[in-house]
Amino acid sequence: MSMTLSDRIQLARKNAGLTQKGLADKVGISQTAVHKLECGRSRSSRRTVTIALTCGVDPIWLDTGRGDMLLPGSGGGGMGGYSVEDEGQPYRPFPLIARVPLIPWTLVDTLCGSEDFEQIESEATSWIPVAPRTSEQCFALTVPDDSMEPEFSEGEILIVDPTAEGSHNRFLVARLEGDSRPTFKQLIVLGNRRYLKPLNARYPLMEVEGKLEVCGVVVCKYKDY
Repeated sequence: MSMTLSDRIQLARKNAGLTQKGLADKVGISQTAVHKLECGRSRSSRRTVTIALTCGVDPIWLDTGRGDMLLPGSGGGGMGGYSVEDEGQPYRPFPLIARVPLIPWTLVDTLCGSEDFEQIESEATSWIPVAPRTSEQCFALTVPDDSMEPEFSEGEILIVDPTAEGSHNRFLVARLEGDSRPTFKQLIVLGNRRYLKPLNARYPLMEVEGKLEVCGVVVCKYKDY
């Protein structure tokens, strides 16, 4: 019988000689989160790569079961080339890459302003690799139309940070008061007036007359070739 993700995480942790609490402390999550992963109550996590490198196993093996378990030179446990502690300094809490959940636009209206990040992860249609400077709450969306061309083409993937501040000239996923539909535009602030600006001249400038609910700020984009 093939191993599940929960089986592989438990095997990797034990191979590294770590308790659930020990792994949780090194990865930066709660012991409860590790327990949920190991018992199958959580079927995915944005920390899979971090867990793999902390335990000295191959992230691809941990995520999919393909390939060999151990990283080359890992010596059977630990982080291999990624030092957990260096001359008394704190361990590196992030891997060289991280990943965020890609969710459909139809969920943004219900997730906007929510702190139920487990729900966001459970609704992921895919996972997108990103630089680890993004926050723990980041998620990904596809550009829904051509209103932000030429900078953002339809179908490109946006990395959205719901903890970032929506300020002048930043690209936002937001919704206007009374409108449940989120939109992706550039915020323009002129004195006490605010606008949502499309980069494509064929679309009209939208003045913000009431409350603007910022679902997140676009911090980068990702594109497959």
